[in-house]
Amino acid sequence: MTTCNNIAELSWTLSAPAASKPAATGIKRKFSSSISSPVSKFSPPKKARSSSNTVCIGTKRSRSNSESDDDDYSAQPPAKKTQKGESARASIYPNGRWVRALDQSSNSWSDKIMAMMRGNTPNMNTQLSQGMEWWNNKDEVLTEADHWAKERLIRDANGVFDSVKSRNTVTSKLADLVSTQVALELERRLSLVTGSAASSVDDIQDTLRELACDITTCQQQQQHTLFDIAAYDKAKDEKRGSTDSALAAFEEWVRPPLATSTDSLDDDDIHTAKKIHESAMSFILFVVQHIDTLIRALDTGPFSRYLESYYQLLPCTRPRPQSSGNTDASEFEAGIKFQHALTDIELLTDFHSKNMVALIEARSGKTRRTVDKAYAQLMQRTRSIYRNQPNRRFAWGLTVCDNEVRVCLFSNDAAFSSSALDMTTAAGRRQFVELLANFALCEKDQLGYDRGILWNPEHKCWTIECPDAAGKSSSPATTKTYYFDKVLLAADGMFGRRTRCYLATDEKPTGGGIIPKFVLKDAWPEAEEDPVHDKRDEVQIMHRITTELAQSDVEDLVYPRLDAGGRVHIDSNGEVFEDNMKRILGPLFSLRMPAGAAIPFRAHKRLAMSPIGESLSTVESVHEFIAVLGDAMRCHSELLNRCNILHRDISSNNILVVREEGKPARGLLIDFDCALDLSGSQGPNLETRGTIPFMSINNLAKSDVERTALDDWESLIYLICWCATKGFAPDSRRSSEELRELPINRWRTGSADDAVDSKMAQLSSPGGLNGRIMVNFHLDRDIDIAKDLVEDLYMDLFQNPNLRKGDTCDGSRYKGTWFHINRRTRVRFNPFKERLEKKSDITTALLKTMTEAWKSSRSKL
Repeated sequence: MTTCNNIAELSWTLSAPAASKPAATGIKRKFSSSISSPVSKFSPPKKARSSSNTVCIGTKRSRSNSESDDDDYSAQPPAKKTQKGESARASIYPNGRWVRALDQSSNSWSDKIMAMMRGNTPNMNTQLSQGMEWWNNKDEVLTEADHWAKERLIRDANGVFDSVKSRNTVTSKLADLVSTQVALELERRLSLVTGSAASSVDDIQDTLRELACDITTCQQQQQHTLFDIAAYDKAKDEKRGSTDSALAAFEEWVRPPLATSTDSLDDDDIHTAKKIHESAMSFILFVVQHIDTLIRALDTGPFSRYLESYYQLLPCTRPRPQSSGNTDASEFEAGIKFQHALTDIELLTDFHSKNMVALIEARSGKTRRTVDKAYAQLMQRTRSIYRNQPNRRFAWGLTVCDNEVRVCLFSNDAAFSSSALDMTTAAGRRQFVELLANFALCEKDQLGYDRGILWNPEHKCWTIECPDAAGKSSSPATTKTYYFDKVLLAADGMFGRRTRCYLATDEKPTGGGIIPKFVLKDAWPEAEEDPVHDKRDEVQIMHRITTELAQSDVEDLVYPRLDAGGRVHIDSNGEVFEDNMKRILGPLFSLRMPAGAAIPFRAHKRLAMSPIGESLSTVESVHEFIAVLGDAMRCHSELLNRCNILHRDISSNNILVVREEGKPARGLLIDFDCALDLSGSQGPNLETRGTIPFMSINNLAKSDVERTALDDWESLIYLICWCATKGFAPDSRRSSEELRELPINRWRTGSADDAVDSKMAQLSSPGGLNGRIMVNFHLDRDIDIAKDLVEDLYMDLFQNPNLRKGDTCDGSRYKGTWFHINRRTRVRFNPFKERLEKKSDITTALLKTMTEAWKSSRSKL
């Protein structure tokens, strides 16, 4: 027997240990029955730990304010403040043990741990928030959208204006002509410039003659009326009352100086915010009425075909009902929609994000803090555009802070904002008018719409064109038409791949409704620019899966089968081009994110596969849930063993429930955007991929430890915990408000660092997992079965006794989520790196655990 008595030989842990229990050998260790609450003290007595024939005897240091040893970890790190001035971290881990990591002077203890996991040794006093101005306000809770505005927003990107200029030269010149004349009319009506209407008409005629000669012969253009002056004057007279009313509503807003406003929202400021909102909408109404009047007078002769894409813009607004008498501008929903040029233009109150071209956020004040809050609110509301518009590729938006307008373009990875357009200047007003004119005349794909997805009013369904390039390189010439009327998964995210899934068929509707045969997926994954070298192309991976898993001998294996797919192409003005983010953004693509990272290349991809499935949220019991997960993870292991493909994104959106007549519910693993073909790997897999709430600690921390199947199994634990906390019974699941109060919600809000902080503490020991996460599982029937499964998977992955090395005392350093440091040698042990040595044994144990649970639950269905 080997005995270790030297304390220096014991590993130094940065977390609270589990309640003292004998080490298990060869069996699973259960802890829900013996640990019912979090560990409240960290002063364990001397305790002998045994494993096989090895005994390690020593003591753990108890917390004491009088200790001054360099290895003391009793000091509590600085905590972020919540709105009530409480310690946010203390509220998350009320009974946890705080540690001091290396440098007590740093304001971000988690950054030090992250640096250790990433293998970096930066200056620990460097503040991540340096230069972020109001983001350092410790008395304010930052929402997810606030983080977007801080981390995703590229300011003063005036290239956004070029992104909406028509690619057709003639149409672009017509838009310039329209905006010039409307801006001139605006200034004349404001009595800020001199000149007559006649001079404006002469300018129009001269410009049109030159443009007509470019597209026809000068002799031909003489035979047409290029501009109907009489109709133009008549239309202006007819709309005089409406335009005068709009002018009166915004005239004060565009005239300098505007009274200086503050960020405090007293009654006067609320009134000002409302007035700003109303003024901005009236300005848009005035401009689009004049755009429409001018274009109607132009729509004759040689220019008619260049105006085919013209749609009327209509400002829309709706105040949100409030219990109090005051209404802040942030409580208005406002935007711009368009319709075919068939009706009069007026301010509408039928606001709905399903038909908005761009949303508008107005606020009182124009300090940096106010502007950033407007950005954050605009981003938060823009999510509804993606959720409610199946054919939306990217989005536009406007912020109005006092009399400053900023134009925003939202891509998959970044938000681009123009410099402020000062509405008290002629130049600012002119540029805003140009934007609206271009909105009205550009190609619809430039507004973010997908030409390959169209609404079919006859059959009340959508038609969607899918590239048909299965097993081949992507080709713009070959497509297959599908039809859908049900959305399986909406694009609810502001950034990322923005995946949508539809229940579709390739059979044309005949009036009896759509009977779906396929799941059709539409997404924007990161990719290689050259499709030939895109080794992680989901279409090619799906083609391999379809071919190779057909030979599998795994019992009742469920796997996705490809029907068609490839990169999406757009046909615009006779030009066919690939739909990718570089093409959409143009010069904006070369800009850098706020943290300095390059904007990744993303390609628009679409594929159809079977069998069809439903959202994981449709499971109706614990046993059905476990059976579904068992199918998905058995497929996961078979993909790794037979195809050498690692999924890398186990999440709630990527496992579907397959319901077929005569069979119990089964699980289907989908979404291989993040998958990696390990057979072609040139080095360790260090990429950070996945869905933040379900990503492994190792992955979230962006460490230098290779990502493997162990990370996917860790994601499965988080998935089970989240779904079990929310609940399985359809009529009693917890609401978003209820979930918001629980510690597990930290996985889903804030930044990746916030999520990894929470997971590292909550999973540092069995007691932490049980007392902070599992104790809050919804009290559904058979919920103990889900708890048992989480316990077993956790013990396999985080507390596996097989990780010990022979007869040494080193086994303890592999446990939990924190680094362990030998106090004598100062050697740092990373538990995520050390467990890779036993990767095969651990994955085998995990699969066995999941398979046993799967069989048991299947027998109950």
